[in-house]
Amino acid sequence: MNATDQIIFYSSKPRLLHMAANILIAPALLYLVGLWAWPPTMPHYVTFFITGLIAMRYVKQRWGSPRLVFDSGGFYCREYYPAESIQKVEPVLRSIRLSLLKDGESKDKVVSLGWASNDDFKTIINLAVDRFNIKE
Repeated sequence: MNATDQIIFYSSKPRLLHMAANILIAPALLYLVGLWAWPPTMPHYVTFFITGLIAMRYVKQRWGSPRLVFDSGGFYCREYYPAESIQKVEPVLRSIRLSLLKDGESKDKVVSLGWASNDDFKTIINLAVDRFNIKE
């Protein structure tokens, strides 16, 4: 891998839209459990508007920003993991368990990949195993 080569993964679009829909319908559930009386009043409309803004902000922040980047020096997923400190990579459910060497001690770090599609998840696992020359 060249110094300029990067493999970038983004959030799964259907998962982002599913989460935004969950945020949007949360206030409607208050009607279903009987905590809010029908018909809706002004505070209810304000709550619907605020949750709509929160859902749009959630999608906007995650739509175009990379979630995981492999490059020649390691990979980045919320924090940077240099290749020389990674001792072992193990797939665990929808995440990767990394055994890292920090300050002379071996520490485990679990990196969640719940944001990735199934195809991206398999590709990430294969890249991590191939990149760090570690067998599953």
